[in-house]
Amino acid sequence: MMRSPALLLSLLCLAGVAQAAPATDAQVQAVVQKLSLGTLGTDMAKLMVDNVPALNALPEADRQCAHAPIQTLLDAQFRRSVIAGLGNEGDQVMAEWSRFLATPAGKGLSSAFAGANPSTIAEKANVDLSEKERAEVAAFLGSPAYTRFIATLDIESELPDDIGVQLAKGLQDQCRIALNPDDIS
Repeated sequence: MMRSPALLLSLLCLAGVAQAAPATDAQVQAVVQKLSLGTLGTDMAKLMVDNVPALNALPEADRQCAHAPIQTLLDAQFRRSVIAGLGNEGDQVMAEWSRFLATPAGKGLSSAFAGANPSTIAEKANVDLSEKERAEVAAFLGSPAYTRFIATLDIESELPDDIGVQLAKGLQDQCRIALNPDDIS
């Protein structure tokens, strides 16, 4: 009789720990923001507005408005690419990142990401850290969670086939700009 409750409790504990799932959009967004990687959509929106003839030909006020829906769409696509790249253990990877970034060593690493080349992150992160925190950063840089997330940043994010339709819808809904999807994709 004693074995049954103990066995059941053990199985319940293991089931709770072993559950893996893809990262959520909110998890990825939180980590991306803490690492100051959230400028991709802003940069790409500016490039699109400046270089796509149909967008560049708009009046200044419309061009300014167009940045927001383009940025929103491209940022969401970037997060989807990270989620897909992390696969079914993405929630665990993002949870490890979130836990680490909440520590003093993690804050040092986070500040090193702003505009950094991945090869100089460790050097920049260690500037104002104690010896113990430097060791924590080094350990995290060698962790599977670090490696897996960084690998997703190198993945060429393919835009969906209907990107023009999505952009046109966002521009229409948010800025009342009516453009042909083929002219902006």
